[in-house]
Amino acid sequence: MLTHIVSECAVDQLLARHGEARENSAPHRETGLAEIRELGRILLGPDSHTASSFILSLRDQGVSLDDLYTELLGPTAVHLGDLWDEDRIDFVDVTLGVARLQRLVMSFEGLSEVPDQDGKRKILLVGAPGEQHRLGNSIVQRFFRSSGWHVWTCTAPDAQRIDQIAAAEWLGVVGFSLNLDANMNGLCSVIRNIRANSVNPRVGVIVGGSAIQRNPHWVSEIGADGTAANGPAAVILANKLLAGALA
Repeated sequence: MLTHIVSECAVDQLLARHGEARENSAPHRETGLAEIRELGRILLGPDSHTASSFILSLRDQGVSLDDLYTELLGPTAVHLGDLWDEDRIDFVDVTLGVARLQRLVMSFEGLSEVPDQDGKRKILLVGAPGEQHRLGNSIVQRFFRSSGWHVWTCTAPDAQRIDQIAAAEWLGVVGFSLNLDANMNGLCSVIRNIRANSVNPRVGVIVGGSAIQRNPHWVSEIGADGTAANGPAAVILANKLLAGALA
């Protein structure tokens, strides 16, 4: 399967070939649903190596490299997850698409140049203290494991245990699910402790769950780095945060 994944060198070589002049000479352009669906189609198809060329064509039309993640790569991950939720593709398809998209993110973020970056792909996925619902967390774990991440979990998460893991193990990212509004303050405290005590001082923090969907402004208020709408989007966001931690 990995023999067809986009080579992390391909995008870098094409960027160098095109140079910065093309980007500077084109007016700014935003991507939309059509581009997201087209990139998803390419990633799921037999010619996934054309994904880098497709992205560069958008760049030549005025899409800045800074906007590629927020306007294209991240939303495409959400789109792949939606296709899976709607039973339009199976788990093998969505896993392959996410792996290919992950490789693109790694290349654009320069993560492919970091020694032993695979060994740093570690994430702790837990519910916020006080949470009991674990089905969504199990699904997200499945996506991370299939994308090459080492996943840590807590069967009965509490603030002390979560802090102990982060203080003892190098983690690239910690992901929390929050479904009950009443647990928001407790999660704030846990995230502060992780920031203060983590072996990785630049650990990334992702939050998700129904409480975050109801209150998206909580993402910044509780001290997280971002949120993701589904499993595939969480994997892509985690790769971006890992790149920042290793930069």
